[in-house]
Amino acid sequence: MQKKQHRLKNNAYAYLLITPGLLMIGIILVFPLVRGILSGFFKQEINSLSLVEWNNFRNYKLLMDDPSFWMTLGNTGIWVLVVVSLQYLLGLGTALLLNKKYFGRSVARSLVLIPWVIPTIAGTLTWQWIFDYQYGLLNYLLRALGLQGINWLGSTQFSLVSCMITAIWKASPFVTMILLAALQSIDVQLYEAADIDGATVFQKFWSITLPGIKTVTITCLIMRTIWTFNQFDIVSIMTNGGPANSSMILPVYTYLTAFSFNQLNYAAAIACTGILLILPIAIAYIILNTREARGVKRV
Repeated sequence: MQKKQHRLKNNAYAYLLITPGLLMIGIILVFPLVRGILSGFFKQEINSLSLVEWNNFRNYKLLMDDPSFWMTLGNTGIWVLVVVSLQYLLGLGTALLLNKKYFGRSVARSLVLIPWVIPTIAGTLTWQWIFDYQYGLLNYLLRALGLQGINWLGSTQFSLVSCMITAIWKASPFVTMILLAALQSIDVQLYEAADIDGATVFQKFWSITLPGIKTVTITCLIMRTIWTFNQFDIVSIMTNGGPANSSMILPVYTYLTAFSFNQLNYAAAIACTGILLILPIAIAYIILNTREARGVKRV
């Protein structure tokens, strides 16, 4: 009985300690989230914070008939699929190289991190200069080879591609470091046993390496999918969604709708739709982390 009372007292004290933090989270995160969701169902004046009138799902009806929204949604799907896939493949290839033993490996591991540690704005502005039609490095090299320069950021064919290249360059080192840590946790004796059995490089990669980094791979892909889906800065700086919405993605479209076109409630409806799209992936990430935590406790 005394142990139970002591445990309850300790729990009450613990809850008391975390209460200020929970209140701050509620004020900073929960309240704006709830407020944003409600805004999509009401009419609101631009110079007022009060929700004036229930709009009978008008914003969501407009959303379904908005061709710009559907174009943006398609761009966002392509953006996430291509960027996350190539970030993972490039990160995995780099991690495999950095996992080998050779002279200068420590220096190579440090250099790989440079894109990740460079501030996003500085890195994006550098790539914007590289892709510039008149003065960019890329077109300078193309013209030096006798080829015609490409309007990378000003054409509907290449604007989204240019943003993708920048995003892949920026976040691939993050994937590399996570996968490199996973590769180093694989028991070397497994590879030695496979060598004795005469396994090829591909067989060792397929049967030992991939299963050994499976859990980390899933976690990494889920994290990168969520972050890439919500990424705003690169596209906003390089093209601002143009030209003709060819590089428009959901976060940029939401921002422009709210603060350039002054349609706060419609922007809230767009944002809520984005939340619904990314929510299953976020839930999968939470479930995966919960299972990993339970597995660690059992061990």
